[in-house]
Amino acid sequence: MPPRTQAAPSGRGRGRGRGRSMVVGGAQLTGLLMSCEGAGNLLTLMQQHDKACNHIHVSCALARLAKLPLGTPLHADTRAGVAELLRMAKERLPQMEARELAKTLWAVSKLGVDDAAFVGALLVAAETKLPSFKAQDLANTVWSLATLGHNDAAFMTALLVVAKSKLTIFNSQDLANTVWALATLRHKDAAFMGALLVASKNKLTSLTSQALANTVWALATLGHNDAAFMGALLVASKNKLTSLTSQALANTVWALATLGHNDAAFMGALLVASKNKLTSFTSQALANKVWALATLGHNDAAFMSALLVAAETKLPRFNSQALANTVWAQATLGHNDAAFMGALLVAAETKLRSFNPQNLANTALANTVWAMATLGHKDAACMGALLVAAETKLHSFNPQALANTAWALAVLDAQSVAFVEALIQRVDASATDFNTPELCQLFQFVLWLDTWQVATDVPPRLLVRCKHARMEEVSNTTVSRTQLQVFEAVRQLPGCSDASGEHLTANGLFCIDIAVQLPGVQKLAVEVDGPTHFLSNAPAVPNGATRLRNRLLEVRGWRVVSMTVTEWRRQVAKGKQTAHVYLAALGVCG
Repeated sequence: MPPRTQAAPSGRGRGRGRGRSMVVGGAQLTGLLMSCEGAGNLLTLMQQHDKACNHIHVSCALARLAKLPLGTPLHADTRAGVAELLRMAKERLPQMEARELAKTLWAVSKLGVDDAAFVGALLVAAETKLPSFKAQDLANTVWSLATLGHNDAAFMTALLVVAKSKLTIFNSQDLANTVWALATLRHKDAAFMGALLVASKNKLTSLTSQALANTVWALATLGHNDAAFMGALLVASKNKLTSLTSQALANTVWALATLGHNDAAFMGALLVASKNKLTSFTSQALANKVWALATLGHNDAAFMSALLVAAETKLPRFNSQALANTVWAQATLGHNDAAFMGALLVAAETKLRSFNPQNLANTALANTVWAMATLGHKDAACMGALLVAAETKLHSFNPQALANTAWALAVLDAQSVAFVEALIQRVDASATDFNTPELCQLFQFVLWLDTWQVATDVPPRLLVRCKHARMEEVSNTTVSRTQLQVFEAVRQLPGCSDASGEHLTANGLFCIDIAVQLPGVQKLAVEVDGPTHFLSNAPAVPNGATRLRNRLLEVRGWRVVSMTVTEWRRQVAKGKQTAHVYLAALGVCG
């Protein structure tokens, strides 16, 4: 029922303004509008007094309607009433001043009304009046356009020109809303952003936790990297992390990784705030989180384990890129969880067809194969399926993807003749495009091929470049203090006085930390390996690169002893004699 007023007697005036109504003055209508309760009554009142309404009444009605809990999507009757109200507003746009225009656009965005024609007409009316927009009107306008997803580059440029001169009077929320809106619309204006950040810096402490998180996300989305501002932003955010939602936490770590801004203390606090909320993260948020940790090189084994537990139940909802990013991140961090990897690869097998063959420097299929090799995860069935999928897309693999794939085959000893021949052909076609590290990977692949019983021909021009890159790499090795300590200790063992350090093999393709010729024909290679040679969550388990090095030496007649720097230091701390006993126990003696 409409409200009981002279303009709308009980039982009358329903529908679209066709019932009996009395003419009322503007002030009286304003009073009726302000006292009206409920969406139905409000819409009916406006329809009954269409002729008496001016631009202020319509703008006010839309704003009041937008503040009501109408639910999403709008009820059919409400949608029809809103459409009628927008018709009334459109007719009155020329009379609206800055405040009414901003309020109307805000209301439309809050109501979620997708009416591009109306918004376009409103922006035409607003553009000439932008200089009279107040700071909040400007911030609300850009926020509303972003919320509606309405991107009008010319209008936005004009709006930012006006806004730039008023940034000093924007409050903290207006500033945060503006940077969020620019990012949402992907509207880049470096000069305006610089001015906005200057205006924001002294107001960061008054921002809510969500506004702070939105600002970090927006800067990353726009690719606007201001290290000093980011540092101040993180200081303001650190004590508010616990109040962030799981999505905001995930967005924040993603943004830091995207900008390459590594703040170990802040990251530690962010992970503490995230740990108890991991189960509420979406599948995409979990994938973004692990990708960001790997990109920043922030290795927290306990958090990673908890994150993977939360992710495992949601793997079926991961898209192909999220699966590839997750396995890549595990390998990059050297964090191996065999059960999770098994579940991830099962999920990946069903989505191999949708793996993106080329995405800038990353190739999902190549990253997955590389990650399996790095982590030492052997799964013949999955590897077979990956290679079948990859073979059809080799033409689109970039040099890094080709080198990673070749190297992974060598590490996992995946002897697929058909795939290897196709890979060699594709590598040869890109022979001049590989950089030195990639050529070194390819040469390890070539050395592995030599161990096959099946003949495979590597084009001579590629072989020469690979060999040269490998020999250059070997000649540039450095010696650590720990390696020198081990070398001196080895020389004091029985039968090891002729041990040589930084020993180059006869062909110059390997540089062995410490080489010992034991009695008879046996050659001993002692490798003093730091943390990068092992898995981060299993410090005694060699990673793929270490295993491949050892295997390539072993097939050339060397017995390889790999010792960890950490264990050597622990033994030395117990005394010189203990260190000698440790070496002898490893078989380093005549």
